[in-house]
Amino acid sequence: MSSLRPKRFRVSLALTTLTIVVSLFVSYSANHQFFSSVKMPVLRNYGGITFEDIQNLEIWRFATAQLIHANQAHMLLNALYMLLLGSLVESKLGGLRTFLIWLIAGGVATAISPIWVEAPWNVGTGASQATFVFAGCATVLALFGVLKRKLAWTLIALVLLSGLALDLIYGGYPKPGHVVGFVLGLVFGGFYLSRGNVSAELLQES
Repeated sequence: MSSLRPKRFRVSLALTTLTIVVSLFVSYSANHQFFSSVKMPVLRNYGGITFEDIQNLEIWRFATAQLIHANQAHMLLNALYMLLLGSLVESKLGGLRTFLIWLIAGGVATAISPIWVEAPWNVGTGASQATFVFAGCATVLALFGVLKRKLAWTLIALVLLSGLALDLIYGGYPKPGHVVGFVLGLVFGGFYLSRGNVSAELLQES
């Protein structure tokens, strides 16, 4: 019967792969190099998000903004974290809920991330907000024993500590999108638990 079970982690793997492919494509398209730094005003032309875009109802940017990055080395780190932590969350919540967490919470956090940045640099981009969302969701699941705590806490710590360290080094304060992303992850994790959307079969495997 185990061979008949649907494969898991497909959404996390798909999002990770899409992030890598799109970000490298944008880097090459903008600078004719796959591993280059792309300026924020340029990234807006490729799907980055600003408050003005939201006012213009360009809601597709909530997704595209998370796929593009200014720095490709940082993108690869985000992609790795998203695959590992996203797969962990997906193993308990399923693919559809994991996608919705990425799209809604990750998209909102990405839009908020440049809130204190002046134009034309006020463009929200990157997958780091989604990694914080997954970290928040995993925190709730780990606290209530849904996830294997040792693995979950290790991945959560890696995401939070490395992300906040980069925030402090380059900005001097925690990035608003990271803080909001983590909080939204807590909310989504609590919401799914409260509604009993973690199946008994998956609980038994934790």
